[in-house]
Amino acid sequence: MMMAKRFTDTQKWNEDWFLEIKNPHKLFWIYVCDNCNHAGIFKPNKRIFELMLGARIDIDLFLKEINSDKQRILELDNGKWYLTKFIEFQYGGKLNENNRVHKSILEILNENNITWCDNDVATKLEEPTTQVNKSKPSSTDEVIAYFKLKGSTKNEGEKFYYFYESKGWNVGKSKMKDWKMAASGWLARKKQNKPDSDYIDDQLKAMKG
Repeated sequence: MMMAKRFTDTQKWNEDWFLEIKNPHKLFWIYVCDNCNHAGIFKPNKRIFELMLGARIDIDLFLKEINSDKQRILELDNGKWYLTKFIEFQYGGKLNENNRVHKSILEILNENNITWCDNDVATKLEEPTTQVNKSKPSSTDEVIAYFKLKGSTKNEGEKFYYFYESKGWNVGKSKMKDWKMAASGWLARKKQNKPDSDYIDDQLKAMKG
Protein backbone atom coordinates (compact mmCIF):
# COMPACT_ATOMS: atom_id res chain seq x y z
CA MET A 1 0.00 0.00 0.00
CA MET A 2 1.62 3.23 -1.18
CA MET A 3 0.53 6.68 -0.10
CA ALA A 4 -0.39 8.96 -3.02
CA LYS A 5 0.70 11.96 -0.95
CA ARG A 6 2.92 12.25 2.13
CA PHE A 7 4.88 14.86 4.03
CA THR A 8 8.44 15.60 2.95
CA ASP A 9 11.20 17.06 5.10
CA THR A 10 12.26 20.29 3.37
CA GLN A 11 14.73 21.04 6.20
CA LYS A 12 17.09 18.34 4.97
CA TRP A 13 18.53 20.83 2.48
CA ASN A 14 19.87 22.84 5.43
CA GLU A 15 21.33 19.87 7.35
CA ASP A 16 25.03 18.97 7.18
CA TRP A 17 24.52 15.20 6.98
CA PHE A 18 22.40 15.58 3.82
CA LEU A 19 24.58 18.22 2.16
CA GLU A 20 27.72 16.12 2.67
CA ILE A 21 26.50 12.94 0.95
CA LYS A 22 27.03 12.30 -2.75
CA ASN A 23 24.41 13.62 -5.17
CA PRO A 24 23.25 10.16 -6.37
CA HIS A 25 22.85 9.18 -2.72
CA LYS A 26 20.79 12.33 -2.07
CA LEU A 27 18.40 11.30 -4.82
CA PHE A 28 18.35 7.70 -3.62
CA TRP A 29 17.40 8.83 -0.10
CA ILE A 30 14.50 10.86 -1.55
CA TYR A 31 13.54 7.83 -3.67
CA VAL A 32 13.55 5.58 -0.57
CA CYS A 33 11.41 8.03 1.42
CA ASP A 34 8.93 8.33 -1.45
CA ASN A 35 8.75 4.62 -2.24
CA CYS A 36 8.69 2.97 1.17
CA ASN A 37 5.28 1.73 2.28
CA HIS A 38 3.08 3.68 4.70
CA ALA A 39 4.82 2.00 7.66
CA GLY A 40 8.27 3.18 6.55
CA ILE A 41 9.38 -0.23 5.25
CA PHE A 42 11.36 -0.29 2.00
CA LYS A 43 12.49 -3.26 -0.05
CA PRO A 44 15.90 -2.29 -1.47
CA ASN A 45 16.04 -2.37 -5.26
CA LYS A 46 18.92 -0.16 -6.29
CA ARG A 47 18.95 -1.69 -9.78
CA ILE A 48 15.65 -0.04 -10.72
CA PHE A 49 16.85 3.30 -9.37
CA GLU A 50 20.18 2.99 -11.20
CA LEU A 51 18.34 2.32 -14.47
CA MET A 52 16.16 5.40 -13.96
CA LEU A 53 19.01 7.68 -12.85
CA GLY A 54 21.85 6.28 -14.92
CA ALA A 55 24.20 6.32 -11.93
CA ARG A 56 25.68 3.66 -9.65
CA ILE A 57 24.76 3.37 -5.96
CA ASP A 58 27.18 2.01 -3.36
CA ILE A 59 24.76 0.58 -0.78
CA ASP A 60 27.35 0.24 2.01
CA LEU A 61 28.53 3.82 1.52
CA PHE A 62 24.95 5.05 1.19
CA LEU A 63 23.93 3.52 4.52
CA LYS A 64 27.10 4.84 6.18
CA GLU A 65 26.34 8.36 4.96
CA ILE A 66 22.64 8.24 5.82
CA ASN A 67 23.36 6.92 9.32
CA SER A 68 26.40 9.15 9.88
CA ASP A 69 25.06 11.03 12.91
CA LYS A 70 22.03 8.90 13.83
CA GLN A 71 20.30 5.79 12.56
CA ARG A 72 17.83 6.76 9.89
CA ILE A 73 17.70 3.35 8.20
CA LEU A 74 17.61 0.08 10.12
CA GLU A 75 18.49 -3.05 8.14
CA LEU A 76 16.02 -5.80 9.05
CA ASP A 77 16.77 -9.51 9.19
CA ASN A 78 14.50 -10.08 6.17
CA GLY A 79 16.62 -7.77 4.01
CA LYS A 80 14.18 -4.86 4.07
CA TRP A 81 14.91 -1.39 5.42
CA TYR A 82 12.99 0.40 8.17
CA LEU A 83 13.02 4.21 8.18
CA THR A 84 13.22 4.79 11.92
CA LYS A 85 11.69 8.30 11.98
CA PHE A 86 9.13 7.83 9.20
CA ILE A 87 6.12 7.11 11.42
CA GLU A 88 6.98 9.91 13.82
CA PHE A 89 7.28 12.36 10.91
CA GLN A 90 4.18 11.26 9.01
CA TYR A 91 1.80 10.50 11.89
CA GLY A 92 3.14 12.41 14.89
CA GLY A 93 4.71 9.44 16.65
CA LYS A 94 1.50 7.94 18.06
CA LEU A 95 -0.48 5.08 16.57
CA ASN A 96 -4.07 4.16 17.44
CA GLU A 97 -5.06 0.59 16.63
CA ASN A 98 -8.68 1.75 16.30
CA ASN A 99 -7.65 3.85 13.31
CA ARG A 100 -7.83 1.81 10.09
CA VAL A 101 -4.60 3.20 8.63
CA HIS A 102 -2.74 3.00 11.93
CA LYS A 103 -3.93 -0.58 12.43
CA SER A 104 -2.52 -1.59 9.06
CA ILE A 105 0.79 0.08 9.97
CA LEU A 106 0.97 -1.88 13.22
CA GLU A 107 0.25 -5.10 11.30
CA ILE A 108 3.08 -4.37 8.85
CA LEU A 109 5.49 -3.61 11.69
CA ASN A 110 4.52 -6.85 13.40
CA GLU A 111 5.08 -8.80 10.17
CA ASN A 112 8.60 -7.34 10.07
CA ASN A 113 9.27 -8.16 13.76
CA ILE A 114 9.15 -4.51 14.86
CA THR A 115 7.28 -3.65 18.06
CA TRP A 116 6.10 -0.06 18.06
CA CYS A 117 6.34 2.17 21.14
CA ASP A 118 4.65 5.57 21.07
CA ASN A 119 7.15 8.41 21.15
CA ASP A 120 5.98 9.89 24.43
CA VAL A 121 8.35 7.47 26.18
CA ALA A 122 11.23 8.34 23.84
CA THR A 123 10.60 12.05 24.32
CA LYS A 124 10.87 11.69 28.08
CA LEU A 125 14.18 9.91 27.64
CA GLU A 126 15.60 12.80 25.60
CA GLU A 127 14.61 15.48 28.12
CA PRO A 128 17.59 16.78 30.16
CA THR A 129 17.71 15.67 33.78
CA THR A 130 19.74 16.91 36.72
CA GLN A 131 20.67 13.43 37.93
CA VAL A 132 21.30 10.42 35.73
CA ASN A 133 21.86 6.92 37.06
CA LYS A 134 24.21 5.39 34.52
CA SER A 135 24.65 2.07 36.30
CA LYS A 136 20.98 1.03 36.22
CA PRO A 137 17.92 2.19 34.26
CA SER A 138 14.92 3.50 36.19
CA SER A 139 12.44 1.18 34.46
CA THR A 140 11.78 -1.10 31.50
CA ASP A 141 10.22 1.90 29.72
CA GLU A 142 13.53 3.76 29.83
CA VAL A 143 15.35 0.77 28.35
CA ILE A 144 12.69 0.23 25.68
CA ALA A 145 12.82 3.91 24.71
CA TYR A 146 16.61 3.75 24.42
CA PHE A 147 16.46 0.61 22.28
CA LYS A 148 13.87 2.28 20.03
CA LEU A 149 16.09 5.33 19.63
CA LYS A 150 18.86 2.96 18.56
CA GLY A 151 16.53 1.43 15.95
CA SER A 152 15.86 -1.77 17.88
CA THR A 153 12.61 -3.19 19.26
CA LYS A 154 10.57 -3.30 22.45
CA ASN A 155 11.13 -7.06 22.73
CA GLU A 156 14.91 -6.70 22.54
CA GLY A 157 14.85 -3.94 25.16
CA GLU A 158 12.84 -6.15 27.51
CA LYS A 159 15.26 -9.05 26.98
CA PHE A 160 18.18 -6.78 27.93
CA TYR A 161 16.39 -5.39 30.98
CA TYR A 162 15.27 -8.70 32.47
CA PHE A 163 18.60 -10.39 31.74
CA TYR A 164 20.55 -7.83 33.75
CA GLU A 165 17.80 -7.41 36.34
CA SER A 166 18.25 -11.09 37.12
CA LYS A 167 22.01 -10.46 37.44
CA GLY A 168 21.54 -7.55 39.84
CA TRP A 169 22.95 -5.26 37.12
CA ASN A 170 26.34 -6.89 37.43
CA VAL A 171 28.75 -7.75 34.64
CA GLY A 172 30.40 -10.89 35.95
CA LYS A 173 31.23 -10.04 39.57
CA SER A 174 31.53 -6.30 38.97
CA LYS A 175 28.79 -3.69 39.15
CA MET A 176 27.72 -2.32 35.78
CA LYS A 177 29.06 1.20 35.29
CA ASP A 178 27.01 2.41 32.32
CA TRP A 179 23.88 0.53 31.24
CA LYS A 180 23.57 2.47 27.96
CA MET A 181 27.08 1.42 26.99
CA ALA A 182 26.16 -2.15 27.88
CA ALA A 183 22.99 -1.84 25.79
CA SER A 184 25.00 -0.61 22.80
CA GLY A 185 27.30 -3.60 23.20
CA TRP A 186 24.27 -5.88 23.44
CA LEU A 187 22.93 -4.53 20.14
CA ALA A 188 26.32 -4.80 18.44
CA ARG A 189 26.68 -8.38 19.67
CA LYS A 190 23.21 -9.26 18.39
CA LYS A 191 24.00 -7.81 14.96
CA GLN A 192 27.18 -9.90 14.82
CA ASN A 193 25.46 -12.97 16.32
CA LYS A 194 28.19 -12.99 18.97
CA PRO A 195 27.81 -15.53 21.83
CA ASP A 196 26.78 -14.22 25.25
CA SER A 197 29.92 -15.51 26.94
CA ASP A 198 32.15 -13.57 24.55
CA TYR A 199 30.10 -10.43 25.14
CA ILE A 200 30.48 -10.74 28.93
CA ASP A 201 34.24 -11.30 28.54
CA ASP A 202 34.52 -8.18 26.37
CA GLN A 203 32.61 -6.13 28.96
CA LEU A 204 34.88 -7.35 31.76
CA LYS A 205 37.98 -6.47 29.76
CA ALA A 206 36.58 -3.00 29.04
CA MET A 207 35.87 -2.43 32.73
CA LYS A 208 39.43 -3.41 33.63
CA GLY A 209 40.69 -0.83 31.19
